[in-house]
Amino acid sequence: MNEIITAPNSILHEVSRPVTLPLNKEDKQLLDEMYAWLKEHNDIAVGLSAVQVGVLKRMCVIKHTMPSGKVMNYKLVNPKIVRRSSKTESYPEGCLSVPEAVDAPIIRSEQVMVMAYDAIQNKNIIVEATGFLARVFQHEIDHMDGILITDKVVN
Repeated sequence: MNEIITAPNSILHEVSRPVTLPLNKEDKQLLDEMYAWLKEHNDIAVGLSAVQVGVLKRMCVIKHTMPSGKVMNYKLVNPKIVRRSSKTESYPEGCLSVPEAVDAPIIRSEQVMVMAYDAIQNKNIIVEATGFLARVFQHEIDHMDGILITDKVVN
């Protein structure tokens, strides 16, 4: 896996391409490497998109421990938000690709429904997420659409 790319690298503002299923060996390996990195660095990150390592493909990994203690693990391919709540909240976010924007206040939907292929479960899934997990999904999908938190900061 490549190093984490940081702004102002222009690739971060490019739109990632959809991934063909079934996954090829290269895409599986990239997801595995990204997930291994995330597990090792879960103290500073809960998500990582392929574009952040220089690959313009619609893939990301997420590892988040819920308040209940349940760990949510995903290796998502072609994730898409299919529904979002109209109710929003502003909350500070950080980003590995924009280290100087630590704790920038970002407005996001409180709830989202995401459809994707999950390479952990090896099937298409639908996830209904609220709160922080909903925010993580939106953040990672923004990366795939070429949007950084600095593009969304609330003044």
